Amino acid sequence: MIGSLSTSAGSATGDRVPNWLPPLALFVIGMWLVPLAQTCQLACVPGDLGDARFNGIVLEHFYRWLTGQETSLFNLPFYHPMPGTLTFSDNHWGTAWIYSIYRALGWDRYGAFSLWYLTGFAANFVVSHVVFRKMGFSSLASAVAAFAFTFAMPVLARHGHAQLTYRFLIPVGLLLWQRFAADGGWRWLAGLALAVAGQFYISIYLGYFMLLLLAAWAIAQWHLEGVGPRAWFAQWRRWRQPDDRRELVASVVAIALAGIALMLLMYPYLHYSELYAFQRSLDEIMSMTPRLRSYLLADESGLWEPLSSRIGAGMPAREEQQMFFGVGIVGLAVLGRLFSPLAMRRVASRSFVLLFILTITIGGISLYSLVANLPGADSVRAVARIGLVMILPLSILVAMGVDALHQRSSAARWAIVVLAGLMVVESATLRITNYDPAYSQARVDQLRAALPDPLPEDAVLFNQIHPGVPFHIPELDTVILAQEVGRPTLNGYSGNTPSGYGPRSFEIPCAQAQARMRGALDSGLVSAETVKALEESTLVVIGSPPCGPMSAPIMRISDAVRLSLDIASVEKLPNEPGYRVRVVALNPTEAPMNVDVDLPYPVRLSWQIVNAGDAVTQSAWTPRVDLSGGPNLAPGEVREMVFTVPDPGQAGARVVVSAVLEGRVWLHEHGLAMAESAIGGGQP
Repeated sequence: MIGSLSTSAGSATGDRVPNWLPPLALFVIGMWLVPLAQTCQLACVPGDLGDARFNGIVLEHFYRWLTGQETSLFNLPFYHPMPGTLTFSDNHWGTAWIYSIYRALGWDRYGAFSLWYLTGFAANFVVSHVVFRKMGFSSLASAVAAFAFTFAMPVLARHGHAQLTYRFLIPVGLLLWQRFAADGGWRWLAGLALAVAGQFYISIYLGYFMLLLLAAWAIAQWHLEGVGPRAWFAQWRRWRQPDDRRELVASVVAIALAGIALMLLMYPYLHYSELYAFQRSLDEIMSMTPRLRSYLLADESGLWEPLSSRIGAGMPAREEQQMFFGVGIVGLAVLGRLFSPLAMRRVASRSFVLLFILTITIGGISLYSLVANLPGADSVRAVARIGLVMILPLSILVAMGVDALHQRSSAARWAIVVLAGLMVVESATLRITNYDPAYSQARVDQLRAALPDPLPEDAVLFNQIHPGVPFHIPELDTVILAQEVGRPTLNGYSGNTPSGYGPRSFEIPCAQAQARMRGALDSGLVSAETVKALEESTLVVIGSPPCGPMSAPIMRISDAVRLSLDIASVEKLPNEPGYRVRVVALNPTEAPMNVDVDLPYPVRLSWQIVNAGDAVTQSAWTPRVDLSGGPNLAPGEVREMVFTVPDPGQAGARVVVSAVLEGRVWLHEHGLAMAESAIGGGQP
């Protein structure tokens, strides 16, 4: 508990070294050797052309929404016209304002992203150092622990997933819980609820893992120190005291507000996840839970790669399993567990073990399979990222180790120097991937040069996917272009993909675009107004000729309803009871109309017999007449169809002919003039 930590108060660095020097030195060393090096001193962007650029697109969307360049916060301009695309992955609401500040100060999207990335590391170090100091550790111990929390190898291994950068509210939450456990004051619990909600707004993954850490810590503390429900609700017994009553009421209100904030964040995710039927299978989740060997993997380490590469051959999702914390951190943590006099060393180590036991998979069996079946938990796929919060109790043990050793012999102090130095080297020598923003922008500019000039105001962009090219690269090239020119695109990339929008590199460009448009129309998630707008928009397939109906058979309703139908004749069959109807169809538009029944949504005719005095009924449109004679009804082409209908058996009946875009809409409901003629009775 907090009270027990005060026993290590004071400057373990001694009077000769100012308290501000260790954190400043380690902060500068860490920032210079790690995130600044990863950004090539702001000349490159950490990550690859996939997830790193995707996170930049989400941040840019928030900035564009703030500045009025986007009207919808929830609809990114990709996977057009599918709704709720922001909920396909993290939305960055908790930190996108930081990126927006850098953009407002004049940095371009790449520079602002790198500065946003650096700011996350700075916040993690500064806040965790303050937390460790408030827990009673010395300046030196807090600085070393803050370095471990901020720059540990499992943290740096996630550099390509920049949404996981900002973790500073996790130590804040643990500090607030410790305050609550010490005196039972619900004001600390209110602050904790707000911190958890804030971490969820930063990253849903990290918010979820933060809850698991707090649960493990509370269980360990209850078991080891007896701080359980009796202590948690002790303040309620003082309800009659005015000060306690006011604190309880204010705390409950704050907790309720945090809960409401969480519901506002999570409801769109749950809503659209249900609409799209997004769900991670249990097998997929289990494949990304840690294995015993995961804690020995550091494939990108300049020091440990030769050993790491020999471990865990064939491990599923190996890139997610990089969980080796390093000899420096583990060594200091073990010494803290062995030599620190503080009672909290047992809680820290026990909480680490509980998280380890909960998430580990051995022989295909894991306790986490029980958690994964809980509502909402199935959306958390990469469970091995739990290392991002396991590093916190490990860092607390590191702080304990530094303080414990510093109070011993000079040899023990040298152990601090050696292990802390090794920790720095391990972090500094971890290799990462980064990309040149000039190269990324050159790809986008090349696409821009292929756009028509001027670009139609109703343009919808699409860039084809080529065989042998990672699909996410052209997808994201086009999304960045769409943001820059202010147009939507059928391209897209995210944690989830709507049906029909997957890469189809084996098809011609127009067919690729057609498949995505068909996916939107078939989804049932797009309103009729949006469908109409999509059909009437100008599809721009970048670098390809305009798509005709043969390759992109979706036609605009506004063109299809101009089909001209005329009943040229109705003749009685000579030897049987029925009539032969001859219909002439004219395409008066400048666009060909698809009539190939082997392609989606062809134009077909339909008819019905209407008795005298009756009206046309929707249920009677059952027969179909194909416009045979070729795959398309060309502009200006006239085509004749002949079919037979039964004798109505009474005078005054009439035959009515309409047209349908098969599987989509009845054209007479959108303005097509139906053809009709008398039939039966005095009809020859």
